[in-house]
Amino acid sequence: MNESEVLLENWCIKKGWLFERIPEEATKTPDYELNIMGTKIYAEVKEIIANPEERQIDRQLSQRGWSDAYGEEPGKTVREKIKSGYPQIRKLAEQVGCCGILVLYNNSGVLGLGRLDHYHVLTGMFGLQTVPVTVSREPETPTKYELDYLGSKKSVTNDRNRYLSGILTLYEHHEKGLMAFFYHNPHAMYPVEPKVIDVENCIQYKPSSTEINWELVTIEKG
Repeated sequence: MNESEVLLENWCIKKGWLFERIPEEATKTPDYELNIMGTKIYAEVKEIIANPEERQIDRQLSQRGWSDAYGEEPGKTVREKIKSGYPQIRKLAEQVGCCGILVLYNNSGVLGLGRLDHYHVLTGMFGLQTVPVTVSREPETPTKYELDYLGSKKSVTNDRNRYLSGILTLYEHHEKGLMAFFYHNPHAMYPVEPKVIDVENCIQYKPSSTEINWELVTIEKG
């Protein structure tokens, strides 16, 4: 097992989530079947390892104590993981008629959330943040900026990847220990009910209705 699978199993044990690893078949299937409060969820696990740029940054920090600026197109890694993991998720989620999630863990050695930060997940799922700009040929006419929106390179829509119920990212916090962030897919065929995964250190998000961002999912108690 890789580190991401070990962490997922540790998380499930701590939170009382039942899990069973699915044997590999000739055709690809999800890695795990979870059972949480009677809700079946199939989970495909993907691990983020250091890319060449991150390895270079690590060397620079070790050698001189500072590094060059670095980064990637917003959401690129998340989009790639959705593309590679979705066929496995869909196979059983569609067949059984239940939730399917993608579990991601950043094992690149970069401090913090790295390529799995909230903005990367947002743009990886819903597309690149785009600002239409109109520049007039007339010098006296001011440049016009229109409202921004999430545009190209969407991974989930009303007719795309709907068997993906959401993305769960695992993160090892220096004080709180193992944490999880769950990003709900509003287009999901089988959404994960927030109360099902409402446990300590699991923070849930849904797309904001007022801005290009996430907003916390509020769960009514009682």
